[in-house]
Amino acid sequence: MVRTFLAIDLPGTQRRILEEHQGRWKSTKADVRWIYPSNVHLTLKFLGEIQESSKESVIAVCKEVCCLHRGFSLFLNGTGIFPNFRRPRILWIGIGGETDLLSKLQNSIETALEEKGFPQEDRAFTPHLTVGRVRSPRKLSRLLEVFLKDKIAIEFFTVEEVIVYKSRLTPRGPLYSPLARCPLGPGKMNY
Repeated sequence: MVRTFLAIDLPGTQRRILEEHQGRWKSTKADVRWIYPSNVHLTLKFLGEIQESSKESVIAVCKEVCCLHRGFSLFLNGTGIFPNFRRPRILWIGIGGETDLLSKLQNSIETALEEKGFPQEDRAFTPHLTVGRVRSPRKLSRLLEVFLKDKIAIEFFTVEEVIVYKSRLTPRGPLYSPLARCPLGPGKMNY
């Protein structure tokens, strides 16, 4: 079995922006497990544990879909929490820019993988970057005060590929290894 997901990576500039902001957020000493900036990515589809034999099919589907979609620009856009303010569990950064093209790409991947037997997600796609997971309420109110008011620098980046990742869970956190890079095409058939 291979724990698998499809994602868009962040360029170094955005990772450095995240690292700066995380420094401020960490200074509140809230009980949060922060995601290393090098592990932050925009998940398009989480497949979970799949058969080793299904891996090549997932890669082929991703490559076929990606070549039908052109590259697009995104930027980091504000902060938020899931599921709600009373019970925050996930701290995230939103995504702005050509999100219509991002949603079309994600929907195409979702549909094509469903045709191969991978069920669609139960909830609608909400593009975000998970940056932290709340472990306890200790100093959480101070963190949320800082986190939710923080302004993320708007700096566009171009999405040119989707990566099929393998994830291995370890006591120190997950380790991600690219299984395949699926370049976006010229967009002639982008719908």
